[in-house]
Amino acid sequence: MVRVKSPEERTRRIVEGSIFCYLRGAKNLKWIVGMIRTSEIRKSVLQNLFSAVHETYALDKRFQELEKTCKELGYL
Repeated sequence: MVRVKSPEERTRRIVEGSIFCYLRGAKNLKWIVGMIRTSEIRKSVLQNLFSAVHETYALDKRFQELEKTCKELGYL
């Protein structure tokens, strides 16, 4: 039997993958902010993603820039 993921789970995975693309340098800040904005991900889910990523990337300049921008825009 195939497990069907909920739309919220798919959205979370897409945003998570997009964040990692940005952190690896494959995409720019404008792109990832647009992905987050258009995904309509819930604030609590995005906060959980950032908390998990924070442990590894807290000192990374790209992560700090993304976190700051998301807070300024009200996504976090």
